[in-house]
Amino acid sequence: MDWGRVRFFWSEVGQNFTRNLTMALTAIGTVAVSIVLLGVFLFIRNSFDVVLKNVVSQVSIAVYLKDGMPNASVHKLAASLRHDPRIDAVRFISKKQAMADLRRKLRGQMNLNVINTNPLPDTLIVHTAQANQVGPVAADIRRRPGVAGVNYARQVTERLLKIETIVSLIALGVVTLLFVATALIIYNTIRLTVYARQREIHIMQLVGATRWTVRWPFVFEGLLSGALGAAAGIGALWLGYRALAPRLTLNLPFVPLKLASINLTHMALELLAAGVLIGMLASLLSVSRSLQTA
Repeated sequence: MDWGRVRFFWSEVGQNFTRNLTMALTAIGTVAVSIVLLGVFLFIRNSFDVVLKNVVSQVSIAVYLKDGMPNASVHKLAASLRHDPRIDAVRFISKKQAMADLRRKLRGQMNLNVINTNPLPDTLIVHTAQANQVGPVAADIRRRPGVAGVNYARQVTERLLKIETIVSLIALGVVTLLFVATALIIYNTIRLTVYARQREIHIMQLVGATRWTVRWPFVFEGLLSGALGAAAGIGALWLGYRALAPRLTLNLPFVPLKLASINLTHMALELLAAGVLIGMLASLLSVSRSLQTA
């Protein structure tokens, strides 16, 4: 490895970076703000996913069977449902067991001894593997022979899924706008640096420097801006998480947040990669277009 070339390359990167220090700091700050907002949206989305899974995991489909359905048909239906990859649990509750459970729940509130017959049906309790599969699975089961009806928390499930979709779309829109603004700032920063060094670049080209030899220091300048901005944003997010996460858990004990289940390291690596990528792509586009006029 030619250490002289390495030193020259990084000196070029440093010179480009410090030549327009104000614009470079602006680019870093914009990347940091974008990363903070992106991190907040990702954290909210992941937290909402955790809450959704905990809430909807308790939502089951009650499948009411027709009276007089033979035991063989009941077992066949239950076995068929267990083989459905969308379903992870099926439990049978006889009408006798259902009445016993109802008596236990209403003990001291209502006297059920006056009821001579058992109006409750045999029931299959079906649980789906994914939250968004409850509705389709319930619709499929409703059409099966021997099924009198199905019941599940339809409104709660559908509203939670709609809220998740809306939050995701809002997050995507805001983050996209922020990254576009960040890319434009980095783009203009690199372009100003190229304009300021037009004479040096022209001399380098006259003595045989290839376009990529000239281009790489500018690309690394943008990459460095993206990396520093992402690191600053991740640092701010970490401080905010350390300060606010215990308060959220303490003040919202009724919400199953389970923040420990969120992979913060993976999220931080994603944010760092996003900052580096946007800085590199913006600088590569800028220097490619600017060198055409250099």
